[in-house]
This record gives sequence, C-alpha cells and structure tokens, in this order.
Amino acid sequence: MRFKSGITQVQQSENSIRSRLTTLVIVAIFGSVTIVTASSVWREISQYGEIKTAELESAATVFAYAISDHVREGDKTGTLEALRAISQFPNIDYVRVSTMSGETVAELGETVTLKKTGQNFLSNTPLAALTEKTSFVSVPIVNAGETVGVVLVHSNLTSLSNKLMILVWDALVAAIFAGGIGLLIALKMQRTVTQPIHNLAKVMNTVRTTGDFGRRAERISSDETGELVESFNEMLDQIQERDAKLLAHQQNLKKIVHQRTIQFEKAKETAEAANLAKSDFLATMSHEIRTPMNGMLVMAELLNSTSLAPRQKRYADVIVKSGKSLIAIINDILDFSKIEAGRLDLEAIPVNPIEVINEVIDLFWERATSSGIDLSAYVAPNVPKSISSDPIRLNQILSNLVNNALKFTERGSITVAAKMISGPNDQAQIEFSVTDTGVGIAPQKQQHIFDAFAQADQTTTRKFGGTGLGLAICTKIVESMNGTINVKSIEGRGSKFFFNFPTDVIELPREMPQTRSETHAVIAIAGSATPKNLARYLREAGINVHIIQQGSAIAQNMAYTDIIFGSPIFLDTFNKSVQGSPDQWVPARICISELGDSAPDRLLEAGIAEDLIIKPLSRDDVLDQIERILSGSLRRRNALKDATPTAAHLPSFSGIRVLAADDSAVNREVVREALTKFDLDPIVVSNGASAVEAAQSGNIDLIFMDCSMPGMDGFEATQAIRAWETKNNCPRVPIIALTAHVPGGDQKWREAGMDAYVTKPFTMASLAEAISAQLTPGAISQPTPPALQTHVNKQSPADGELFDMAALNELSQMTSGIGDDLVVRALDLFQEHSKEAAMRVINAIKNQPPAEIKSAAHALKSMSVNVGAIALGKVCSAIEENADNQQAYLQLAKDLRTQFSATHEKLPIIKAQYSQAVA
Repeated sequence: MRFKSGITQVQQSENSIRSRLTTLVIVAIFGSVTIVTASSVWREISQYGEIKTAELESAATVFAYAISDHVREGDKTGTLEALRAISQFPNIDYVRVSTMSGETVAELGETVTLKKTGQNFLSNTPLAALTEKTSFVSVPIVNAGETVGVVLVHSNLTSLSNKLMILVWDALVAAIFAGGIGLLIALKMQRTVTQPIHNLAKVMNTVRTTGDFGRRAERISSDETGELVESFNEMLDQIQERDAKLLAHQQNLKKIVHQRTIQFEKAKETAEAANLAKSDFLATMSHEIRTPMNGMLVMAELLNSTSLAPRQKRYADVIVKSGKSLIAIINDILDFSKIEAGRLDLEAIPVNPIEVINEVIDLFWERATSSGIDLSAYVAPNVPKSISSDPIRLNQILSNLVNNALKFTERGSITVAAKMISGPNDQAQIEFSVTDTGVGIAPQKQQHIFDAFAQADQTTTRKFGGTGLGLAICTKIVESMNGTINVKSIEGRGSKFFFNFPTDVIELPREMPQTRSETHAVIAIAGSATPKNLARYLREAGINVHIIQQGSAIAQNMAYTDIIFGSPIFLDTFNKSVQGSPDQWVPARICISELGDSAPDRLLEAGIAEDLIIKPLSRDDVLDQIERILSGSLRRRNALKDATPTAAHLPSFSGIRVLAADDSAVNREVVREALTKFDLDPIVVSNGASAVEAAQSGNIDLIFMDCSMPGMDGFEATQAIRAWETKNNCPRVPIIALTAHVPGGDQKWREAGMDAYVTKPFTMASLAEAISAQLTPGAISQPTPPALQTHVNKQSPADGELFDMAALNELSQMTSGIGDDLVVRALDLFQEHSKEAAMRVINAIKNQPPAEIKSAAHALKSMSVNVGAIALGKVCSAIEENADNQQAYLQLAKDLRTQFSATHEKLPIIKAQYSQAVA
C-alpha cells in the first residue's frame, strides 16, 4: 500500500509540475511585458508632460511680458485683447490673468475642464496628465522688476491618450507573441524535466503490479531527476539483495531445522535406547539378584524357624533382616526406573480410604509393636466412604511414608490420618498424612527431602538405611494424581508428611452415631496415639471422654462413667477393685486387645469384659462398637466367634462324574484341585477333540469347557457334543464355560449350546454356585480352610501390581491337605508352561493371522489369571482385543515382554512365601 501510494504521489507530482511550469512561463512573460509596458507608459507620460509644460511656460512667459503693462495699469480691455492673440496657440483651452491679490483681470477659454480642490488647481504631475488629460502652468507677470500679477495657461492633452493607446496595443501584441514563444519553450522544458519522472512512475507501477524487482528505470539526464532515478534503481538493487539474503537464510534455516530434527530424533532414539537399556539392565539385575536372594532368604527363614542356639539364631536373624532390606532397596530402584520411563499407569476405581489405611496399618503393625511404637489411624467424619482413585498407588504412598516414619522414630507414636479439606458433594480434595514423633528434619534439608536419592542427612543412610528413593517415588505418584505432597517438621520433635489430591466422591461418609443423653467414657489403654484417636471418634459421637493411665486410681475415675475402653490389665484391675460385685458394674466394659492375646478370651468368658475390639483400631470397628453400646447389644462371648475366621462349608457332589477340558497345564491342575473340594473326581483333558471323545464315551454328568483351545476350541467342541447328543437321542449334559474371557459375550456361548460360564480366576463360591445351578448337591462337604493368615496377605504395592493375592488365596483354599499346596504347584506349572505360551504369542504377532494371535494371547491370559498374574493377564487381554490392529499389538508385544519378565522375577518370592506358609 505504501508503494502504491508512492506511485500515485509521483503521478500527481508529474501533473503538478507540468501545470506549474506552464503557468510559470506564461506569468513570467506577461508579467514582464506588463512591467515593461507600464514603465514605457509612465516614461511617455512624463516626457510628454515635460514637453507640454515647457511649451506652455514659453507661451505663458510671452503672454506675461505682452500684458505686463496692461496689468500694471489695470487695463482689462487691453489685457483681454492680448489674450485673444494667445488663443491662437493650438491645444490651449484656457488662460487667466489675475492680480497678486487674486483678483481676476481677464480670462479666456473653457473652464469646465478645470478641477479644483479647495482653492488650488491639481498638481501638474504625470498621474494628473494621465487621469485628467490636461496640463497647466502658472507664470508671474513682472513689470519694471515688480511682479504685478499671475498668468495661468491650461492645455488639452488629448493627443497623449492616442499615443498611449497605440503604445499599449503594441505592448499587448508583443506580449502575445512572446507568450506563444514562451509556451513552446515551456512545453519543451516539460518534456525534458517531466519525462524522466513519468518514466520512473511507469517503472514503479510495473514493479508494484508484477512484483518484479529486477526492472530498472532509465536515466536520461544528469540533473536532479537523473539522481532520483538512480536512487530508485539503487533501492531496487538493495531490495533484491535483501530478498536474496532472506531466501538464502530461509533455505539455510530449513536445512538447519532439518538437521536439528534429525539430530533430535537421533538423540531421542539414543535416549530411549539408553533408557530401555537401563530398564532392561535393572530388570536383569533385579532377576539376577532376586534369584539367589530368594534362596538365601527362604533358607534363612527356614533355618531361623528351627531350634538353634541363641548365637546361631542371631546370625540367622541378621541374614533375614539384611536380605529384606536389600529386596526393599531393589524394589525402590525398579519403581523409580518405571516412573522415570513414563510407564506409570493409574487406575480410577472405587476405593475405600478407610480400608486402604487399615491395610497399611495392618502391614506395619507387627513391626511397630515390636519396636514399642504406637501405630494408629484416624479418619475424619467428612471423609467419603468411597472415592475414585488407584488403591495400589495410594497404598504405596502411605506405605512408603509409614516405613520412613518407622525408620526415623525410636519411641512414641505414628498416626496415619485422612480428612477432606474441600469439595462439594460429588467432588473432594482428600488429604492423607503420616505424623511421627521421630528425629525430625532440619529446616534447610526439608526443601530437598523429596529429591531422588536424597536423605535429610546423608549419614542417615548408614544409621537408618534406605536409598532415598521412597519420597521421590511418592512425589511422582502424587503429581500423577494431580496432587501435591509436603512436609512439616521440627528437628528433634517429629515430622508430618501430608499429601492431597482431587477425587470424585462415589459414596458419602458413614453417618456418625449420636448419643441421646450425656454419656461419659474412660479410656485406659497403652500408647500415646491410639487413646487420643479413639477419644476423637467418641467425642464426634457426642461422648465425653477422659483418658487415664492404666495404673491410675480406679475409684475416683469410675464414679460417673458409662463406658470403659480398657486393656485386659486395666479390666482385671477394675474387676478386683469392685470385688466382683455386679451391682457396681454399671459401666459397659470394652476390652481393647491385640491380635493373639488370650486374655480377652478369659475376660469375655468370665463376664469381666462385655465386648472386644482388636488393635489396630479401625474407624468402622469403633463406630460399630458405639452403635452396639447405644443399642444395648454388646456381643459378650459372641465377640470371640466374630473375631475368629470361620471356614466356609462347600456342598458335596459325591458320585457326580465331571469332565474338564483345558489346554493349559496350569489351569488343568487348578480345576482338578478345585473340583476335588466338592468330592468330585474329574476327568481332565487337554483339547476340544479329547473332550468330544470323552463326552461320547458316556457316563458324564457335567462338563467344564475352556472356550479358547488350539485346534478344536470349546465352542466347536460344544457344538459337536450337542450334535452327537441329538443324533443319538442322548440326554443333554450341562456344559459350563470356564474361561478367562468369553469372546462375543453371552450370545456366543449360548449359541454354541453352553448352559453357563464361570470366568477365571474363579472362587470356590462362584464354582459352587455354577455347579449347584446345574446339579443338585448332596451332603455338605468338609469346610474350606480360611486363607493363609501369613504375611502373604500383606504384599507390598509392587507385588500387588503383578499378582492378585486374593486369587492366590482362593487357590490356597482349594488345597487338599497340609503339605500339599496347590498354589506352589500351580505356580510351578505356570513357570514351566508360560514361557512356551509367551513364545507362541510373540511368533503369532510376527507372522500369523489375527485368529492365531487371539488364540495364543487368550491361552497365556487364561493360565496367568488362574495363578493371579493379573498384570500379565491384562496385557494378554489387550493383545486379544487388538489382534486386528497391527500398530496396537506390536506396541503391546513390548509390554508383554516387560510384564512376562517382571512376573517371572516375582515367581520365586511368591512360591517361597506360600511354601513357608504351608510349612
């Protein structure tokens, strides 16, 4: 736009220059002629007037001399006669003679041409001659040397006007002639001056419309216009040079960007390869370390459980503790490596915060108790009963924080708490905290405490142990949950680690029971945190609470007490103080005891205690107890039954003939062992064809059919059995699909002719329900033993990612007897056959159709979920679902290798734990 406007201005300037040059020449010519003419006229008038004046003076002088005598004598007649002679002179219009006193002696001629101003005639000037066209002179009359009068002669200048008209006409003709010549000169000058400007404007307009900066204006003069053209051409040269540099820079920039992109991609690939190599190295290192460590730990624990001399037992204890510390360090390094690699996946499923806290407290309860530390929990009444979160990761964060607190706390207490700090009804900001009375953290160390490999004091690594990764891992997980983590600490007095994150509220908090009247309670139990947290729960229910020491005087504290929460020692002392008199046993007496303590059994049997709560105290346990107190329904002796795990009784199907088909050796072993719990002796086959053959042999009352098997799958086998039954008019045998996944949902197994299905991993209850729906049970079978009450139930979060402990405990319930552990046998079979199944999946992904990929993935998934290997099972399920998506299953193949390696690394530890539990 600027360029365009510049051209327009140049064109306008060109037109303006033309008109101004023409006007200037014409004005100059006519101005010069006018000035010359005016000067000539003025000069002509002046010369003419001077000549006339001289002539008139001469005539007047003659007249004055001729009439001097007459005037002296006052002879008017003689004077008039003399004046008539003067009138003969041409162009004299008027003559007058007057005395010195102004008296007119005689006058002759026309007086109308005279113009007076006052009493004087006009001055005799060229301007008067031009305007009045007259001239006059006044001459004194002298006689004998004496002035006796004045003679005035007036002349007509009409001839002057004629001369002037001729003069002006000549000047006008000369001006017109000169103007024409000047105009021709001006036009010539215009071409010389304006043509270069015109040419320059055309070039500029061409450059504007075409964008061709290679055009140049031609210089045709060396004056200022030529300089302007030269400057314009130089400007175009500079623009072209600038454009060339810009183009070169742009091309160079593209090359640089391309080179940098290649370098970045190479660096990225190198970094990814290095990160993958690091992860592979850590996984390999973990496997290589864990394998001998597992043997060492298991044997050390077995050795420690035997009868040893005190010194040897101490040696075994040191080996076990050192090995566990080393395993914890390896777990931390692997977790941090996984988070760094961006492979941290978070679930969003319903989570009960109370249950998560209870699990963490249960996990560390024995360790805290053995160290004399009071480990307790408090959950505020506004905490929702269920939120959306990842229970494994939430457990991992709290476990890390509690583990740190235990390491740095030698005495006192540790409290795990939760509260809702903000949020409407359907959303909340939940804060979890772990508060200890340990050594605390110096202020200058607190800002670095969450950094990787950091310790509050580097010397603490030797004193307390640890890698310094625990808090870094917690920080990464909390940040992935869109939350924040922080610490408050006073050196020497303890620390409070707390974190919060936003979450959706799934179920509102449980309502707190409220007392109808003023109720008083006394708490007399050991510990510095548990009594306080119990008191908080009671106060929230409207109960007045008084905490006393176990050895305090009883009488002065019991006078107005409605409820006693006391340890077995305190209740024994209370019983003795009232001397067994029921009349004085007004308060409700709740025994607070630890698991494994036999004293509550005696107190409940004797009626000294009326109810029981087992430490560590849970919020739900306390609220249940308050409700029982308020409703007057204390359990008394029944509390012992409620506190003891009971075995589940299974139905008996003795005499029933069962066929089970599954291509996985692991699954066949699990199914065989599970069915024996129902007094069944199953026939187990490994493929669909064998199942059809066994079914056609007759004497089969129920069939369990795996749906996905190589060759003839479960659907085809079922259809073949149904066709054979129809052809031979045989009774219909119930067929139950027993599979990790039923492709096509309900419709496909129904269309194939199956009657029901049970998904893997199954429970004894689900298996019993499925069999009972098809067959009528007989007598009740032997009870199923409860899940193994060992540390197997309390796995670390890292274990929980790979194995589902609930599924393994279900397997443990299917064990036939002592020393015959199905879990260990199933894990051995899984370890033996899963490698071949995994290779089948990898080979199918490389060069097999989608159907084979689905079949191979399903087979590995089936055996994985049956032994609780849920992480590996999830990857197999994803491959099965994405068998038609090459890009997806190629990526999942990498995850399969990772999970397969991690699962097999964990297998020896899981087997050792269950072997020890059975032993």
